[in-house]
Amino acid sequence: MSHAALELHLSVDEAVRLESALTAFDRLITGMPPTRDELAAAPLLTGWRRVLVPTTEPALVGRVEDHPLLPGSRSIVTSRLLALDEAAGWGRSLSRLYRLKSPAA
Repeated sequence: MSHAALELHLSVDEAVRLESALTAFDRLITGMPPTRDELAAAPLLTGWRRVLVPTTEPALVGRVEDHPLLPGSRSIVTSRLLALDEAAGWGRSLSRLYRLKSPAA
């Protein structure tokens, strides 16, 4: 009996990001919000709003600063939004945690 080959459609980097996001999501659903240190280290998103990207997944758009991969200040669309706490000032996307400053007008 032959077995079909398993096809994985995630790179190693994507799998590591997914594992990190799932760990963060597990913490969030058990009532553990980001720590002060995690929030302090997170990129800052201003002028943000929640949107549905063409794949109809929730995301945030806004201007980001202090992003580990994107230098300077620029407009972005985050990866898939996993959790959002406007009152506490943070949003968790598939790839990372964001501190939230002022929302879009």
